[in-house]
Amino acid sequence: MIKRLFYIIILVFCCNIQLTAKEKLVKCGGTFPYYYSENISLAEAKAKAVENAVIMALADQFGTTVTSQSLMEIADANERFAQMSRLQVKGTLVRHIHKPKISDPVYSDNTFAIEVTVEFYARELKYAPVEYSAKALRNGKEDKFESNTFVAGDKFYMSFVSPKEGYLAVFFEDRETASCMLPYVGDDNEPFHVEKDKRYLLFDVTNNTYHLSCGEEPEINYVHIIFSPYKFIDRDLTREMTCAKFRDWLGTRQSYDEDIQVESIMIRVNPARD
Repeated sequence: MIKRLFYIIILVFCCNIQLTAKEKLVKCGGTFPYYYSENISLAEAKAKAVENAVIMALADQFGTTVTSQSLMEIADANERFAQMSRLQVKGTLVRHIHKPKISDPVYSDNTFAIEVTVEFYARELKYAPVEYSAKALRNGKEDKFESNTFVAGDKFYMSFVSPKEGYLAVFFEDRETASCMLPYVGDDNEPFHVEKDKRYLLFDVTNNTYHLSCGEEPEINYVHIIFSPYKFIDRDLTREMTCAKFRDWLGTRQSYDEDIQVESIMIRVNPARD
């Protein structure tokens, strides 16, 4: 009986070690500024500032799904947060070590500024590594036209090659909506099948070509490329959805398909100059 109890204790101990190792918690934190205007209440600004600080700290520690251009190039702190909040951060908050510390607001040049200090434990989110090659092409169909910077009116193409056979979807996200570019309109939302090691030139078919546009100021958009060896798109696909709904849609598919690969390419569109 004693011997059996000894083995049970050892088994429980080993299980606890495995669970702790599996969790692999990482300490994250830092102090981050947040700027807001007079039409936002202090309570709302504080909540947004804490969210901003957590996302910034997670992105600094684990990175995001964005590729090809660094978000660090964006100097404005609020703009960088706005961009990262539209992407998948490769980590998630588990629990705060200390309650976030929020400074008193400072007013200058019609803008309030507060600083938030956070310290928390986080867990890295494991996504399938991207094995395919996807390139955004500006006004040309060969890979030598790859670019992340466009001018309003430019044609947008994309080349795609995968070492595996599978299925592909592409979404274009602006500040408000995420729109499905692939499967093509008119294909009854059937998954776009790709063969392995075959180069595809996308968005060069009738009724499915794209010219990029923007307002008077430069705009940052994202092209999300989603690939899996398995079908992950249904006939009832919503071709246009809010950014939040798109993230929920994608997260649901990632939870069911551990082989799904996601790459996000940041696209900067500048106004056309006469």
